[in-house]
Amino acid sequence: MGLLQENINFFNKMARDYDKGILGIWLNRILRKLIKGIKMKDNSVILDAGCGTGNFLKILSENKTLKLYGIDISSKMLEIAKKKLRNRAKLSLIPAEKINYKNKFDYIFSTEAFHHFSGQEKAMKNFDLALKKKGQLIIVDLNFGRILNWIFHKIETGNNKMNSKKEFYKLFKKYGFKNIKQKRVSLFIIASIGETKPKDLNT
Repeated sequence: MGLLQENINFFNKMARDYDKGILGIWLNRILRKLIKGIKMKDNSVILDAGCGTGNFLKILSENKTLKLYGIDISSKMLEIAKKKLRNRAKLSLIPAEKINYKNKFDYIFSTEAFHHFSGQEKAMKNFDLALKKKGQLIIVDLNFGRILNWIFHKIETGNNKMNSKKEFYKLFKKYGFKNIKQKRVSLFIIASIGETKPKDLNT
């Protein structure tokens, strides 16, 4: 079984119970804090890559001017997201490695999902292509430190790679992002934010 299918099976299985418990409340607080720091403009077009059950999109939907998109690999997660969002976001069953948008989004978010992507560098390339000029990529992911990252990678189902703060910075640089900022939004969660380089909108 490949990593992608392993993750599909894993998240389909846990979808029903994903929003239960204190973890969901804790993550929502972190995401609200993150949004305040980004200061998104009205009428922005936003993609949530790995949107799961739609919790982050639900928060974003409080701003009625935003045009929201979400992608995920789990059909069961998206079923819940569709009920939760009530047509406020366009949702698609597709991995980040296979999207083919060009110059469409003002912001792309990936929250607590990047370490599950089976092709992280392909996803980064796609994100760059999908963002408009001066669009922002915001990746929020777990970071326990080098040793604990390695352990968590070994024990969590479908975990492809836990990136350190330094590794994320190098990824952003490699794919042409500028004005890169990184900040800790919780004890074990790092946000990496980068802006797209100037691009030809006719390509």
